[in-house]
Amino acid sequence: MQFDSLAYLLLLLATGIGFFHLRPNARVWLLIAASLIFYAAWSIPFTGLIILSAVLDYCAALGIHRAKTQTGRRVFLALSLVGNLGLLGYFKYAGFFVDNLRALLGEGVIGDTLSIVLPPGISFYTFQTMSYTIDVYRRQLTPTRAFDRLFLFVTFFPQLVAGPIERAGHLMTQFEVAIRQRFRVENLVAGGRMIIFGLAKKVLVADACARLVEPIYANPSAFDGWTLLVATYAFTLQIYFDFSAYSEIARGSARIFGIDLMRNFDQPYLSTTPSEFWRRWHISLSTWIRDYVYLPLGGNRGSRPRALFNLVLTMFVSGLWHGAAWTFVLWGLYHGFVLLFDVLLRRTTLAARWHAYAPERWRAALAWFVTFHVVVVGWILFRAETVRDAWTVMVGILSAPLGQAAVRPEQLAFFGAVALFLWLSHADRRRGLLRAIDDDLSLSVLFYGALAVAATLGAPSEAPGFIYFQF
Repeated sequence: MQFDSLAYLLLLLATGIGFFHLRPNARVWLLIAASLIFYAAWSIPFTGLIILSAVLDYCAALGIHRAKTQTGRRVFLALSLVGNLGLLGYFKYAGFFVDNLRALLGEGVIGDTLSIVLPPGISFYTFQTMSYTIDVYRRQLTPTRAFDRLFLFVTFFPQLVAGPIERAGHLMTQFEVAIRQRFRVENLVAGGRMIIFGLAKKVLVADACARLVEPIYANPSAFDGWTLLVATYAFTLQIYFDFSAYSEIARGSARIFGIDLMRNFDQPYLSTTPSEFWRRWHISLSTWIRDYVYLPLGGNRGSRPRALFNLVLTMFVSGLWHGAAWTFVLWGLYHGFVLLFDVLLRRTTLAARWHAYAPERWRAALAWFVTFHVVVVGWILFRAETVRDAWTVMVGILSAPLGQAAVRPEQLAFFGAVALFLWLSHADRRRGLLRAIDDDLSLSVLFYGALAVAATLGAPSEAPGFIYFQF
């Protein structure tokens, strides 16, 4: 069930109306029922995997809490990690592993390619439910004895398929407040604004960019460098507007019930360093990887080589989390080495002199320009179907100024649109344009009403799904 579908809006409306007419415990089960309906619209059998993950971590967390020895605690934690990662590994990576073994050893040694259907959202809900048992193991959280509360935490439909990846300490406490509070108009208004804004992002920008990207990245060798550059900038906008749209709709849907999901994006394309970009992009995953991978590896403690190794390894895990393909692996490693280079560069004499003598505006402008295009290059790896296609796109873009094809007027117009988006983002950051609209009733009604009409009229008959649904 897509967020930009009539079926989802009807499910949200029916659940919202029923929610505020029921008693607290009944509200919990209504949200669970809505979540199972939402997920079953994709696959009824795969709902069993979510139930299995919830039961596994419910039992493991109670086992950790009741264990008398550290060994017992570790056994129950291992049960959770092995079970969850085992399911994720089989459904997401088994086929990739077998395909690469066949390529390495030959088809006669390894049998047929595995044909495994990837359950929607398995990467998201697996990380979310694992964080629960890890937090219990760290004694940062007391496990709940009420299975329905944990099950709602695992299945809560606004963020079930593509996040944000929430923590139990943040979300489960809100459930207890939300199921006892009365209907609040301000929550409906705030949630409605987020949903409309998210739908407009998806329909008016992300889907329009997708129509530019898909035919070009499907066969990059057939296009000139300027066309490849347009497609790459278009995907840069598409993935941001697509994923932030999903997050916006998820936050708006949850707000209607009085629940605040964490903000997943903070204008990442305004970042002036690679590390700042990752603090602003897919924040729920970045903080999850930091807290449950990077810091347990040692973080930046210890020797410098070890700290830098931890950084690269963490980004490798992030790349692999996104998908079982060499393009995602290389994308993660690329960002790992970019972060490593950034750390090393900041310690050089050249960087110190640049910081001391160059005007602040120049420094900020150059740092932003370089960071933005470092991210854009990474998106080529992320979007390309194969490593060879990614290489074709990169070579084509680099050779564009030397090629025979000239920049066409419509391409120049598109580059101008990208610049306008970045300028508006900067203006919103400095002057709070959206906040000013939200604070003015008449402006708010006009703005969100216009977005709702435009999104309704501009919606294609067959729109592409949200990009992160495949993870």
